[in-house]
Amino acid sequence: MDFRKHQPSANATSISMVHLDFPSQMLEDIDSVNQVMSADFPSEAPIDIDMRELYFLIMHFLSHGPFKRAAGELCNDLLEHQLLPRRYHAWYSRGGFHSGEENDDGISLPLGYLKLVERYPHIGKDHLVKLLKQLMMTSCRPDSLVRDVSPNAADVPTLLGSNSFSLLAPDRCKQDKETLRLPRYLRWPHIHADQVHGLSLREIGGFTKNHRAPSVRASCYAIAKPSTLVEKMQIIKKLRGHQNAAYCATFDRTGRYVITGSDDRLVKIWAMETAFCLASCRGHEGDITDLAVSSNNAVVASSSNDFIIRVWRIPDGMPMSVLKGHTGVVTTIAFSPRPGAAFQLLSSSDDGTCRIWDARHSQQSPRIYIPKPSDVAAGKSGDASSSAVQVQPINHQILCCSFNANGTVFVTGSSDTYARVWSAYKSCSEEHDQPNHEMDILSGHENDVYYVQFSGCVVSRFFSSDSSHTSKEENNLKLRNSWFTHNIVTCSRDGSAIIWVPRSRRSHGKIGRWTRAYHLKVPPPPMAPQPLRGGPRQRYNPTPRGVNMIVWSLDNRFVLAAIMDCRICVWNASDGSLVHSLIGHQESTFVLDVHPFNPRIAMSAGYDGKTIIWDIWEGKPVQIYETDHYKLVDGKFSPDGTSLVLTNEIGQIFIIGTGQGESQKDAKYDQFFLGDYRPLVHDTNGSAIDQETQLAPYRRNIQDLLCDSGV
Repeated sequence: MDFRKHQPSANATSISMVHLDFPSQMLEDIDSVNQVMSADFPSEAPIDIDMRELYFLIMHFLSHGPFKRAAGELCNDLLEHQLLPRRYHAWYSRGGFHSGEENDDGISLPLGYLKLVERYPHIGKDHLVKLLKQLMMTSCRPDSLVRDVSPNAADVPTLLGSNSFSLLAPDRCKQDKETLRLPRYLRWPHIHADQVHGLSLREIGGFTKNHRAPSVRASCYAIAKPSTLVEKMQIIKKLRGHQNAAYCATFDRTGRYVITGSDDRLVKIWAMETAFCLASCRGHEGDITDLAVSSNNAVVASSSNDFIIRVWRIPDGMPMSVLKGHTGVVTTIAFSPRPGAAFQLLSSSDDGTCRIWDARHSQQSPRIYIPKPSDVAAGKSGDASSSAVQVQPINHQILCCSFNANGTVFVTGSSDTYARVWSAYKSCSEEHDQPNHEMDILSGHENDVYYVQFSGCVVSRFFSSDSSHTSKEENNLKLRNSWFTHNIVTCSRDGSAIIWVPRSRRSHGKIGRWTRAYHLKVPPPPMAPQPLRGGPRQRYNPTPRGVNMIVWSLDNRFVLAAIMDCRICVWNASDGSLVHSLIGHQESTFVLDVHPFNPRIAMSAGYDGKTIIWDIWEGKPVQIYETDHYKLVDGKFSPDGTSLVLTNEIGQIFIIGTGQGESQKDAKYDQFFLGDYRPLVHDTNGSAIDQETQLAPYRRNIQDLLCDSGV
C-alpha cells in the first residue's frame, strides 16, 4: 500500500522527548495494560521489547488484509507520533549534525512504512502470525506432541487463556505453586487414587497399628480396610479379541489403556473407558511372551518366540522399531525405571544372553550381557575383574530378568540354578564389541530359577527418612529401609524362595556383594482330618511344592508366593517366618499382584477360573470373583487400584471395576479387525506390510471396522 506520510509539527522532538497527546480513554487503557504487564512480569526482566517493532508488524499484517482503511489510519497515527522504527546513524557520524533529512535529531531519523518494507524484505505478511504460532508451540506440553495422544483442554493452546491455560510462564508457575501441595487424602498411600475414590477414603479415617507390619510407620496408619476398597468392584465387562490364550496383559502408566498379547501373534490395545479395541499390532511370527510399557508411557514393547522384540506407539499401535539379535526365544523384557533412560529396554533369552536396547532405534547395536564361563562361575565369586576370559558357548537359558527400583542394576534367573546380578551402566572403558559379565552370582537353589524381583520396585519413591519417629523395634530389624532398592527375592521349582541382602562394601571384592538372608521353605499342606482311632486311615500322595511366582508386598515387609499345590504363602521378610498359608484356589495359580497403594491388598488368579482379593495382614480373602471354568493366565491391578484386568486361555478379557459399566455398554463381546489374521510380508529388517492392501498393518486398522470372530 502507498501510505502518504503525515506532516508533523515543526517543533517535534525525538521519541524520547516528545509528549504524546493521546485521548484520555486511550491513556486509561494503556495504564491498565501496563499494570497487568507489571504484575505478570518481574521488573528485572532481562528482555526489552521495542514497541515500535510491534506496531510495524501489526500495521504490516493489517495492510495485507481486508482492513485497508484501518491500516491507513494506523499508519498516519504512528507517523504522527513517531512510533515506527527509526534508522540510526553509524557511531562515527553521531556528532549531532543533521543529515538534511526531515526529523533527523543527529542520532536517528524516522522511516516511513514503504522504506521499512524495503529495509526488511524478509518480513512477510504473516510474520506476526508465525511468531504467535511459535509461542504456542513452545508453550504446549511436549509429551502430548511427542506421543500423539488425544489432547485434552490443557493441551490446546489459546492466546486468551488464563492460569494453567495461559501462554505466559508466570501464570503457569503460579498455577503450579497453587497445586503443589495435595490434600491429605490424595497423598500416599492414596496417591494413585482418583479424586472421587480419594474423597471416600478420607471418610474412613485412621486405623490402629497392626502388629504384622510394625516397622514402617507410614504404612501402619490410615490404611484403608481392604473390604472398603473392593466391595464395590465387580465384573463389568467380558470381551474377546484373541483366538488363542492371552498370556500377557498389562495397563499403561495412566490406566487409560489395556495392552494384551496372545499366542495368536497379536498385541492389542484397548481403551479402558469404553472397552473398545483401538489397535491390533501385527508383525510377530510367534507367540507373544511378554509385554513392557516404558516409564514415560510413550511406547509398549512386545517379545515373542520368533526371537524378535517389537516396539509400538501408545495408543495407535504404530510400529516404532524392530529389535533383532537374539538367537533364542525372548523370555522377559523390562524398561528401565532410571530417569533419563526411559527407552532403555532389557531383554533375556533362551540363547543365554541379556541385552539392553535403545527401543527407538532398530539398527543400533545393543549392549550384550553374557555369564562368565562355568570354570570361573564355579567359585561363586562376585569379582568382576576377570573379564578377559574367552566367551564359551552358553548351554543354559536365562528365564527371567528384573531391574531394581532406580534402574542401576538388574537380576536374572537361569536354568543352571543360579541367579546373577548385573550392572546396567555402561562403563567408559567398555569396548563396544566386548560382552559384559555379571557382578555377582547367587547360588542356593537346586532347580531352575525362573522368577526374580528386587524389593522397592513399586513404592520406593514414596518412602522418606523420618528419624524423629524411629522406634526401638525398627532399629533391631535386619531389613533396613535403606536397603529397599537392593534386596532380591528368587524362587524355584525346588520348593523354596530365597531373600538376598547386600553385604557391606568392604567384602565386595572377596565374597560377592549379596548374601543369603533367609531360605523360605514351602511348608507341607495341611492334613485332612483323619478318622477316629481304629478306623481305616487314608494315604495321601505327596503334592508338589514348587513356587510358581513370587512378589514383594507394597511395603516390602512381606513376600508372597504362589505355590504349585494351589496355596498362597506369605512370609515375613524381616525374619523369614511364615505368616500365612492362604487357601482358596482349587488349581495352580500363576497370577499374583499387589495393590498399587494399599499394602494390605493382594490379588491372585488361578487355573480354576477364580480371582481372589486377599487381606495379607489378616490372612483372609476379601472378595472372590468367579469368571468361567477356563484357566486365568494373567492379570494386573490398574495404576489407581480401582480396576483389574484378567485374561484366560481362550483369549477372553475380563474387566473388574467399580460402577455399573455404563461407559462400556456399547462395546461388543467379539472385537476383531478384518485384517487381524491376514498374511503379512516382512522385509530383511523385520518390518511388515499387509499382503492384501500393501499398507502398514496399523494403517489398515484405521480402514477396517471391528467385527466378530466369524468374519
